[in-house]
Amino acid sequence: FASDERMVQLCNLEAMDQIRRWRTDYQPERVVPYATAQEKITGTTIAANGAAFRSRRNWYGLKFRCQLAGDGESVVGFEFLVGDLVPREKWDELGLPAVH
Repeated sequence: FASDERMVQLCNLEAMDQIRRWRTDYQPERVVPYATAQEKITGTTIAANGAAFRSRRNWYGLKFRCQLAGDGESVVGFEFLVGDLVPREKWDELGLPAVH
């Protein structure tokens, strides 16, 4: 069974892929699932209501719900909502790095 860390990594990768496919003007390169609220892991489901992603030198708010297979090794369901641009002056407070 996959570790919580591995499941979060898989969901972060899925988030970047889904965002990229949804809007090609976004080029996600990193996801922080706990920017404004800790992600919640329940079995093989991860809910990240306070996530953020980096695209083209900016950070944007993100919420996602990621359902993994029973072994935790693959994503079987994913929903997301992109939020607003995160102001530069909040990056440090939220632990969002200025460089990748």
